[in-house]
Amino acid sequence: MTFWARLKRELGRETQPIDTVVRLIILERGLRGFLLFLLGLALLTRSRVILDLVRHWVAELDLNGGRGIIDRVLLTILRPIGVLPRRTVVLIGIGTLAFAALELTEAVGLARRRRWAEYLTVIAGTIGIPFEVHEVMVRQSPLRISFLVINIAIVVYLAWQKRLFGLRGGPNRAIEQGG
Repeated sequence: MTFWARLKRELGRETQPIDTVVRLIILERGLRGFLLFLLGLALLTRSRVILDLVRHWVAELDLNGGRGIIDRVLLTILRPIGVLPRRTVVLIGIGTLAFAALELTEAVGLARRRRWAEYLTVIAGTIGIPFEVHEVMVRQSPLRISFLVINIAIVVYLAWQKRLFGLRGGPNRAIEQGG
């Protein structure tokens, strides 16, 4: 059997039954993907109604002196949207939709117990870690630190527990050794 045939067999197989941690990962990726999808659609429509609504929210949040953490997060996210050029907002919208598609693909693949989804989640999570570290280094906040810690925990858990990339004698060692 060739390397590619073994790799295809490994990536196409079903994994063990879904445990509680993987269910939480599916929920997190699915929820984040859904919210990003809605945000991307809102950015791409670039309608006056949405921009006026965003500007209203920003003004309302700025006036409210006793803001909680949710209000501060929304203010940080929403403030720039009303002042960016149209082309920039469209590009951000397209990027947001692409990222939403990735998150939703991970969630659906994990829910269907697909091995490729485990690899995809670990690879995508690993790629995001340097960006999250940079964000924490630029400005520390409990939310940024928690996103970083959660992402690292997901990557480590899936890679170790699911024996990805040959960890703990996982299937990739058998693929590399030809057996």
